Amino acid sequence: MQPAIHHLIFDLGGLFIDVYMDRFAYSLQQLVGKEVAPTLEKLQHEKFFDAYETGHIHTAQFLDTLSAAFGNEYSQEQYAACWNAILGRVQLDQLQLIQPLRKHCDVVLLSNTNSLHVEALEAEFEKSHPGERLSNFFDRIYYSQQIGLRKPEPQVFAHVVEQGAFNPAHTLFIDDSAGHLQGAQAKGLQTLLHPQNAPLLPSLQKAGLL
Repeated sequence: MQPAIHHLIFDLGGLFIDVYMDRFAYSLQQLVGKEVAPTLEKLQHEKFFDAYETGHIHTAQFLDTLSAAFGNEYSQEQYAACWNAILGRVQLDQLQLIQPLRKHCDVVLLSNTNSLHVEALEAEFEKSHPGERLSNFFDRIYYSQQIGLRKPEPQVFAHVVEQGAFNPAHTLFIDDSAGHLQGAQAKGLQTLLHPQNAPLLPSLQKAGLL
C-alpha cells in the first residue's frame, strides 16, 4: 500500500497547457525555407536547449545562436515566434480542477521552461482569461531556468522537496514524460505518468485524489 499523499508536484506542459514539440521545427523550416533537422540535432547534442532552460544562456544569446545557425536575415521576433509555436491552449479547467486539492495537500508546479515560453504563456493567459495568473493556482512554481536545474535530474526533485519541507514518500509527482518520472523515483517520490494533452481528471482519480 502506498503512503498517503500530502504533497503534489505537477508538470506544466501537457497537463495545464497543450504542447506540440514538433511545431518548433516545422515553423522554423517554414521560416527559413530549408531542412532544419540536422542543425537542430547538432544543437540538441551540444545541450544548447538544455543550457537555455537552465539559465546558463539568456534569451538574447539563445536567439542570436538560432540566427547564426539558420540565417541572420530573419528577426529575433521571428525566431521567438517559431520557438513559441510549441505552446498550445492554456487549460483553465484543468487548473481549476486541482484547486480543491490545496485544502489538504501542498500543490506546486515544476516545469522545464524558459523566459520566452513563460512570457508567451503569461500573455496568452491574460488574453484568454483576464485577471487570472498561473501563480494563483499553485503554492509555489519552480521553473528550470530560474533554479538552474531541469528534469529528469534527481537534484531538481531534491531541491523542490527541500524547499517545501516535503516528505518524499508522501509526495506525488505527475508528468507526461516517463523519463522525468525516473529522476523523481530516484529520490523516493511517488510518480504518475499522465498522457500528454489529455484530460487531467482520470489521472487524479487514478491517484485517488478525486
